[in-house]
Amino acid sequence: DYEVVIDTTLEDGALTYGELYIPGDSSDEILLSAHICHPSLANDNLSGICIATVLAEWLQKQPRRRFSYRFLFAPATIGAITWLAQNHSTLDRVKHGLILSLLGDAGHSTYKRSRQGTARIDQVAEHVLTSSGDAFEVRDFVPYGYDERQFCSPGINLAMGCLMRTPDGEFPEYHTSGDNLDFIKPASLADSFEKCLRIVKIFENDDVLLNQRPFCEPRLGKHGLYESLPQDTNVQNFQHAVQWVLNLSDGQHSLFDIAMRSKLDFSIICKAARELSRCGLVISQDKRNTV
Repeated sequence: DYEVVIDTTLEDGALTYGELYIPGDSSDEILLSAHICHPSLANDNLSGICIATVLAEWLQKQPRRRFSYRFLFAPATIGAITWLAQNHSTLDRVKHGLILSLLGDAGHSTYKRSRQGTARIDQVAEHVLTSSGDAFEVRDFVPYGYDERQFCSPGINLAMGCLMRTPDGEFPEYHTSGDNLDFIKPASLADSFEKCLRIVKIFENDDVLLNQRPFCEPRLGKHGLYESLPQDTNVQNFQHAVQWVLNLSDGQHSLFDIAMRSKLDFSIICKAARELSRCGLVISQDKRNTV
């Protein structure tokens, strides 16, 4: 048996959090959040901060950004609640978001859907994990975990999912001194970053196109976009992508919509769109964008 004396006072104090805003062509924002309240834990704290920092550096180096990006580094729970209270009037700018945590362990990637369940961030994250060829798991939203509890509360309901590897509480080192630098793996951090980057690139490169020859199929052979009886699977997929892009470039479907409908990788759809744009067969609905 032992006794504990808690000698405290109740008085006004302060809460510190970090925030980085990277402007883009649009005021629409993508919010990325990492918690900072476990200073000695490598996976449950520093891995998310690390990935967010490197991703922010990459974004700042880009000559142009479609979206604006906001990075939040705050204590879990109370930090997110404080930020939401101070920014409630501008939350409509946040169109997509991700909680970044537990990204350095050796487990496979896990994505926890937003409360909405079918938000664009949910679709994009699942597409990236599916097309990676790696083992992964997608879980439905539950009202416990990290700060998705706050961002997805009923009065807020932002489209924010959570990207991690082994979920909280499901590895023995969780919330112990065993969650140290020896526990996290450089290869896992690199893989997590690449998947985050792919998610960002999909949002940055998505576009709505208009077919400039919408009355039946144009002759693709003269543009070097058609090969009779292709034997190579990559060539077949590219030609299918060309036909899908032509058919759904009606001003109603984005490139990501086309990838979802065709079940082809977004990168192949983008390649087809670039080639069709080069030939003058499609143009961006938004003249500010280049395919």
